[in-house]
Amino acid sequence: MLAALSEQLTKCLQAAQGTFGVAIHHFQSQETFHYNADEVFFAASIIKVPVMAAVFDQASKGVLTMAETMTLRTEDKAPGSGILSNLSTGLEISIWDLVVLMIIESDNTATNMLIDRIGMETVQACMQEWGMEQTRIYNKLAVIPANLQHVNTISPREMTDFMIKLAESKIVSWKACREMVDILKQQKFNDGIPSLLPTRDEQVGEFPTFEMAHKTGWVRTVENDCGLLYFPGHTFAISIFTKDVTDKPATKRVMGEIGLHLYNALQR
Repeated sequence: MLAALSEQLTKCLQAAQGTFGVAIHHFQSQETFHYNADEVFFAASIIKVPVMAAVFDQASKGVLTMAETMTLRTEDKAPGSGILSNLSTGLEISIWDLVVLMIIESDNTATNMLIDRIGMETVQACMQEWGMEQTRIYNKLAVIPANLQHVNTISPREMTDFMIKLAESKIVSWKACREMVDILKQQKFNDGIPSLLPTRDEQVGEFPTFEMAHKTGWVRTVENDCGLLYFPGHTFAISIFTKDVTDKPATKRVMGEIGLHLYNALQR
């Protein structure tokens, strides 16, 4: 299936502005599509996915519980996406709720609080355990250290491989994977991969056209999206990362076109 789409997808990516890296895996056929899949990209908020998984890992080991709370401090508040930076100092919020905010609202403050709780070195160790050699975390989100030497990095192949493990319950536990996928399905930013997929006015109990469990990330010249794309009877793990972007709407449209190509191929 992906083999038949390879030429079409490649032409779409070659014609796009900026640099794209793509890795797609179709679970049912085990076919793959790769385009600059091993190139390293700036992670932006995609790094929040392995941070989430590392939190679940630490909970499974008894280092923390998802119900325990952290206190929001003035120094925790980070600029950029999210809502916690606008809330009252002294707010008590559970680890679970911090994870949810980190993923579905891309909350930078929630992310940094979780990194403080488990340690950046723990996140890196977990990523290495999961086979992520090019994925690196050096910095908190939206906080630039005075002696900045490295940036957080990812590659399309590694994030797609991570999503495969997540779908196959090979990260932490089956229960943890189910909960993480459920959180990713609540994503509020859907203007990338799923943006051109057809929707319908669903009746009560009707199956949707598609579901996507995913995370987006963006900064000035970067638009990223990765996750699990579900159609009836078919599932894809997909990562689309970019750099040197000057036209963000056009870049997100290319992401949407790739999602639509996958959908259309299943209708034949």
